Order: sequence, then C-alpha cells, then structure tokens
Amino acid sequence: MKNRIAIILVAAVVLVMALSACGAVKGLSAVNDTGEAFMAAMRDSDATTSWNMLTTAVQDEVGSEEGWVEFITPRNFSEWKFTNTQIENDVAQVDGTATLGEDTYDIVLVFDLVDNVWMVSGINITFKE
Repeated sequence: MKNRIAIILVAAVVLVMALSACGAVKGLSAVNDTGEAFMAAMRDSDATTSWNMLTTAVQDEVGSEEGWVEFITPRNFSEWKFTNTQIENDVAQVDGTATLGEDTYDIVLVFDLVDNVWMVSGINITFKE
C-alpha cells in the first residue's frame, strides 16, 4: 500500500513538472515569435506594426509614431539571430545580434506581458566592435 501511494505521488509530481515545462516552452516560443515579428517590422520599415508592439510607456517616451519612424528608419536590420531567451513572471528578454550592412550590433529586447500579449518594453542596440 505504501509503495502504491509513493508511486502515485511521484507520478503526480512528474506530471506537474511536465505541464509546467510545457507552459514555459510555450512562453519562450511566444516571446521569440514576438521578437521575430518586431525585428521583421523594423526591417520592412513597417512603423505601424512595430509601433503597435510597444508598451504604452515606450510609446509615451518616443512621443509619436512619427518619432518612431525616425528611430527605426536607420535600423532596418537585414539579418538577426536571437541566442538567448529568458522569462521571469511577466517580463521576458531576448538577446542576440543583428546585421546592418557590414556592421554587427548586439540586440536586447525586453518584453512585458500585457493582457496576455508580449509587448516590447525596452530596446538596447549596441554597435559591436
């Protein structure tokens, strides 16, 4: 009887851990998909799409969609690759590199989960020497 209870408890713990891992993988995928879509919108000079992916705090900091156009116009990266994705509670971050002409940049995008949608809440683009 004790063995049966122990086996059931172990199975329950394994099931809970597996379900948690599935949720984490889904979250990582959603963050990466949002990062890819954001970078593609910048590459394509699609200011409206990328503007709508920003949190209201970032939009307020930029001031207007016209100001956003000025920001993204020289940053239409032709290629990028994310090498790290992290999620903690309702904040996520992707790190990677992007290419513009002959130059390479380190990219960090930070996301906040707003109404179950990952929104860009921070952008750090640094020239890689």
